[in-house]
Amino acid sequence: MGKFVSLYTGGKDSHTATLIAMKDYKLKPGLLLTILTPRDDSYLLHTANIKWAKIHAHIMGIPFEEIEISGSNEDREVEIVIGEIVAKYGVDAIVTGGIASMYQKKRFDAFARNVGVDHIAPLWGLDQEKILRLEVLEYGVGFMIVAAMAMGFTEDWVGRVIDDGKSVEALLKLARKYSFSPVGEGGEYESYVVSSPAFKGKRLIPSGKRMWFQSGWGYYSISEVQILDEGLYPF
Repeated sequence: MGKFVSLYTGGKDSHTATLIAMKDYKLKPGLLLTILTPRDDSYLLHTANIKWAKIHAHIMGIPFEEIEISGSNEDREVEIVIGEIVAKYGVDAIVTGGIASMYQKKRFDAFARNVGVDHIAPLWGLDQEKILRLEVLEYGVGFMIVAAMAMGFTEDWVGRVIDDGKSVEALLKLARKYSFSPVGEGGEYESYVVSSPAFKGKRLIPSGKRMWFQSGWGYYSISEVQILDEGLYPF
């Protein structure tokens, strides 16, 4: 069985990509890798509530590394990090949750090629409404909306959990009405996974502060996460 490192954010897409790599590609997870950048305008890396990704690794029993870069030359820094991780863990592939960003796809393809491994992006190019249904209804991934930037979102969407058919259809209906990506691929919203088959029966209950701005967007800043049956996570 081959081994992979997942470029992991704690969001629904990187989490589902990780599940697919394990279930469908029959690969072993060698590491969940979170790369931190100080840049809020990064087109390459996820930033919303990313520090809480490590809880997923704890529950899933997968090694985890969190590496911070300066952000001065993201492409070069990310490639160096990936190369070091590939050598350290002896993996055969990197897995990402990219769906439609050619900017990201081309770069991760190149990073993987340059360090001699495969790049697996199992959600790439799929119909986006189908992806949302696949993530939640087929793979059983439940997520909280932790940032909502698209027109159509109201304050009550910030902190809302999407984890069943009814909530999926409500989100799809809103996306159709306001013509935004139903999976948030263009930054229309950001997610944090709170339930998954890989969580071994545990469920996460984030708490924090909901913020809504007059310009029409909102953010949920997580301050702590309770793991049901285990208490508060010691961050």
